Amino acid sequence: MKGVIAAGDKLTAQAGAYILKKGGNAFDAAIASLLAAPLSEPALTSLGGGGFLLAVQKGTLPVVYDFFVNVPPKRVDNPDFYPVYVDFGSAVQEFHIGCGSAAIPGMIAGIYRLYREKASMPMEELIKPAFIYASKGIYLSKMQASFVKLLEPIFMATEESRKIYAPEGKLINEKILYKNPDYAQFLQRFATEGSLIFYEGEIADRIEKLCVENNGLIRKEDLRRYTVSEKDPVYFEFKGYDIFVNSPPSPGGLLIAFTLKLLQDEDLGKFGSISHISKLVESMHTTYLFRREYVDKNVHKEGIELTLEDKNILKMYAGFFKKRLNLWGNTTHISIIDNYGNAVSTTTTNGEGSGYIIPETGIMLNNMLGEEDLNPEGFFKWPAYVRLPSMMSPTAVLKNDNIELILGSAGSNRIRSAIIQTILNRLVFNKNIKEAVELPRIHYENHTVFIEPGYSSTIIRKSEELYETVVFQEKNLFFGGVQATTGDFEGAGDPRRGGYVIKID
Repeated sequence: MKGVIAAGDKLTAQAGAYILKKGGNAFDAAIASLLAAPLSEPALTSLGGGGFLLAVQKGTLPVVYDFFVNVPPKRVDNPDFYPVYVDFGSAVQEFHIGCGSAAIPGMIAGIYRLYREKASMPMEELIKPAFIYASKGIYLSKMQASFVKLLEPIFMATEESRKIYAPEGKLINEKILYKNPDYAQFLQRFATEGSLIFYEGEIADRIEKLCVENNGLIRKEDLRRYTVSEKDPVYFEFKGYDIFVNSPPSPGGLLIAFTLKLLQDEDLGKFGSISHISKLVESMHTTYLFRREYVDKNVHKEGIELTLEDKNILKMYAGFFKKRLNLWGNTTHISIIDNYGNAVSTTTTNGEGSGYIIPETGIMLNNMLGEEDLNPEGFFKWPAYVRLPSMMSPTAVLKNDNIELILGSAGSNRIRSAIIQTILNRLVFNKNIKEAVELPRIHYENHTVFIEPGYSSTIIRKSEELYETVVFQEKNLFFGGVQATTGDFEGAGDPRRGGYVIKID
């Protein structure tokens, strides 16, 4: 049995690798890893959140499972909703938490849909790694413990959360054995009763009660009407490769495609050269304008992805891009490939977490309604029941129907820049997959360029002439966390977020 898995943590990767070694396919391994990740990466994902999964199966076109969160109606005048601040070292980001920040979760529905349609092993087997982690306990990696510490105000926000994440009054770290027995019990019930227990059964009742008592917005009716969306990915060609990315209403894939289309015919020179960095930054700046003018207010419109085929729009922005060149750059991801020709790219998130635990499940609800990046027009402005847009974009690169690269990233608005740069590093600069993931990154956001160390002083000076520029002192989780695997069973886990690779020979 051959296979490779790149995940956000060693224990997450081991859960999937266990299933691959047992003869399971990439989809089986993805389910095991998705159920384990909320334990091994508690600051990054939860079954109370949502995500996307790009499924590649030999002989069929790739498909996206969209199980991201839905917006509940704003039923409460003053929801439980308040700010916390996370310090990334060189940048501080504000998030909002509280029971009123939780959107309608999709993770459990997505995992169960994948199980029904693509899995080859029984769910009782697929829950085993996560069940063992939850019941016998695990030690967090040093990096995952640091993420938990970063989000201490969230993990300590409620008594129920403190019971799990600070059982002795002290926040869990890499030296404290961490168990979640309620989560283990939930997994057993999920294996026998499926997703209905969460969306229509007693857990749905518990979620409603929790939200009613704590000025939250979710009700049982909202959970009952939640559905996983099965979509065609956005497809485009780039330098002879076929690339598949997430599709609307989430704009991440669309923006990745737009940026790469701008760079399609450009000579980027050598990695780190002025040619490379100027074109990268200006393509991101141009995409920012495209997003503002065409995407943010139209993400739920039918056919928005067709703007990629509109030559007049592309020509107009390409003209702006060329003129600019004359002046001169919480979430987790799993990538899996098996030896049956299947591949999975899946990105999931809990935001930062709302601080609220669904009673007797060990599952923290998300805070997606409090993520500024996901609510560009302001908080509580989305219509009820729309799918909240996301920058997450599991991505597949194929050539002649063969898998070349499976990847995705964590990192909020930095997701698309991390994916774009990894693709360029691999396909244009011919870097091996480890280099492609680990090379220093740049991110452009709202007239500011963020730069990791490793670029020349010439690049930094030129950026400072044109934009506000923030230079980080070391590589940082701010720039995302790419997990990538290749068709020849190589992989790379992003050291910025403790990524880990396991090869099965």
